Amino acid sequence: MAAKILLVEDSDSQQLFLKEGLVKHGFVVETANNGAEAYKKLYEFVPDLVLSDIMMPMIDGYQLCRLIKNKEETKKIPVILLTILDKKIDSFWGKKAGAQLFLSKSIDMEGLITNINATLRRYPVTDEYKANISQLISPENSAQSQLNIILNDLLLKSVFANEFRNLSDFLNYERILVEKLFSLLSSFVEYNVAGIYFASPDDFSENILYIDTLGRNLSRNLLSDIQYDFFRKLEDIKPIRENKFEVVRILLGKEMDYTFGDMKSKIIIPLIFDKKLIGGICFYTRSDADYASFRYFDIMISELQAIFKMKYQYTEKEFMSVLDGLTGLYNRRQFELGLEQEFNRTKRHPADFSLAILDIDFFKKVNDTYGHQYGDYVLKTVSDLVKASFRKTDLLYRYGGEELVMIMPETNVEGAIIPVQRLRRTIEEYDFEYNGVKAKVTASIGLTMNYQSFKTAAELLKSADESLYKAKESGRNRVVIYEEKEQNYGLS
Repeated sequence: MAAKILLVEDSDSQQLFLKEGLVKHGFVVETANNGAEAYKKLYEFVPDLVLSDIMMPMIDGYQLCRLIKNKEETKKIPVILLTILDKKIDSFWGKKAGAQLFLSKSIDMEGLITNINATLRRYPVTDEYKANISQLISPENSAQSQLNIILNDLLLKSVFANEFRNLSDFLNYERILVEKLFSLLSSFVEYNVAGIYFASPDDFSENILYIDTLGRNLSRNLLSDIQYDFFRKLEDIKPIRENKFEVVRILLGKEMDYTFGDMKSKIIIPLIFDKKLIGGICFYTRSDADYASFRYFDIMISELQAIFKMKYQYTEKEFMSVLDGLTGLYNRRQFELGLEQEFNRTKRHPADFSLAILDIDFFKKVNDTYGHQYGDYVLKTVSDLVKASFRKTDLLYRYGGEELVMIMPETNVEGAIIPVQRLRRTIEEYDFEYNGVKAKVTASIGLTMNYQSFKTAAELLKSADESLYKAKESGRNRVVIYEEKEQNYGLS
């Protein structure tokens, strides 16, 4: 059966020339003088291919192509656009409109026929598909009305996307960004409670679920249930050991007696980039709602993905600037800041904290015997053992060379000695092996705390250094505790 072609051309002479050439090569041809007429004939003639000029009054070829591709029942019909335009931007726009080919009107008939046949082979329209079209009634609305619907939809999508993109100005200000996001989301998404979570590349950072209650006071039990439900879903992707929530909208109304069981509909959306969890959002409502069927759901997720990705990358960049590249621990500059802050905090609000300095025994000998790559491996492995031995609230640093430092808030030396000794034994018992070469390594540790006699953070640090020196002098592979009262040292 001969293939049917709908030819759309407003020039009578050009239309006649093209039709005669197509018929000569065995095609059944129907013509239209403009886009509006072609759109109507599409349902009556049901072609295998549309061949259309671009430059036409009222509805041009781009718009006709978009009309065809926007409808589920006609989008599989291939479109070839013919034009005297030859700029790349015109070709780009033709492809974005959905055309299969964009050809110059200067092409000879043989070349045109070759391209038409190739397109028909590549994009065949089945008899069943065409039969379904023929059973449909031509659209009651004019082509222009249909086009206006499409253009309005595209405009709305563009405005919708831009509303999200404007929030990129607030990436450095997390609370403001959260407020702006909730304000935008609540303008088009129905919910009683919503949540936003930004993941961090820092495993020691707090995991906060920011919650919007739309100005209602909700019970803490309900908010805790939502927090638990949300993080439990995200833990399928990444373990999240500790978390908390913050209600970020001002609570104006009286407390509502909702329970978690009242929430009939919910959706929890983890956001992932490069196989890493970068955050998540959630919506809960007391009414029946199918969030995934929301008209611009895909655009919303795409734009949220972009914002969360930029936020994560900004945080990652800031995070990497305070890390030691080899060990993954905080660097010396961060240690100096952290020690000063912790010392001043406990002066204002009296509380204990302990400080330990670890030195890998005979580290120079490790480098000289096995090479610097082996030394780097040992330092990185010891750092990983340190991370595994301390709490998430403890602060871990590379002080310099083979020295690592641990700050343990809310902990006196009696409490600190437990994880410190456990770490020393773990290092002693660990079987180090790199490129098939095995070795045993030990560490010496000096331990102190913020005794009342210390007036500055520098004095506290000095006492830890002195304890470490005593540990190395007295045989290494041990912990020495600085003791204030006798101003001496306790071996452990």
